[in-house]
Amino acid sequence: MVVQYRWNASEAAAGYDQAAQHIHPYYTDIQNVIRDHLPYAKSDVFCLLDAGGGSGRLVERALEEFDHAHATIIDQSESFLAIAERRLKRFGSRAEWHCVSLQNDWTEVLSRAPNVIVSMSAIHHLDPEEKRHFYRQCFNSLTLDGLLLNGDEIRDRDDRIYLVKVERWARHMRLAMRKELIPPTMHEAILGWIDRNLNQFGRPKVSGDDCHETIEAQVGYLGESGFEQVGVVWRRSLWAVLRGTKSLGGLSRAER
Repeated sequence: MVVQYRWNASEAAAGYDQAAQHIHPYYTDIQNVIRDHLPYAKSDVFCLLDAGGGSGRLVERALEEFDHAHATIIDQSESFLAIAERRLKRFGSRAEWHCVSLQNDWTEVLSRAPNVIVSMSAIHHLDPEEKRHFYRQCFNSLTLDGLLLNGDEIRDRDDRIYLVKVERWARHMRLAMRKELIPPTMHEAILGWIDRNLNQFGRPKVSGDDCHETIEAQVGYLGESGFEQVGVVWRRSLWAVLRGTKSLGGLSRAER
């Protein structure tokens, strides 16, 4: 049986694009942190890759701010990318997008090597081995002195603390639905998230689920892949922004 990827429903994708800042309590904060850690001036020329970039909101912000930047989105949702195409059309050749999953070899679709790879609320859908593979692809595709910034969902080592935070986010989304801040087209997806992550708390996860892992685990994956200066630059509740750089030292270690 072929399982339909839930974000390929155009109504759900449009609903998330419309209400992301109400669904995700730190949506704007994480975008701000990623922006603040981009080491570029307004006139610099560089290439940015948004992994799991969805409807293109983060890329739009980067292209508006950096006059000579080029940006690429990779995402497996055709519905999200249709929104991104409409949003980014005004940037012409400075923007491109490709429908490919993060689990696959997405480096084949890149027209140029990225100087920076960013991601927001996407990589947690990969299982542990897929995360390792993804980070290796990031390291290999980046230019020397390249940068990775991943703003994503994480879990605590203590299940009791983790459960409290999951319950808190579920209450946040239920309240936003009652206040009609989230369109009805998104309600089924949100209730599905609550069922999978709260009602079935502790159930084994598979690729495509919310495969939350601890910061320590992901820092370990980044180090194994060759990244240096690995660390956490921001953290709130279930979310964190992780950072890693590619250097000659890391390149040597990754080749061993």
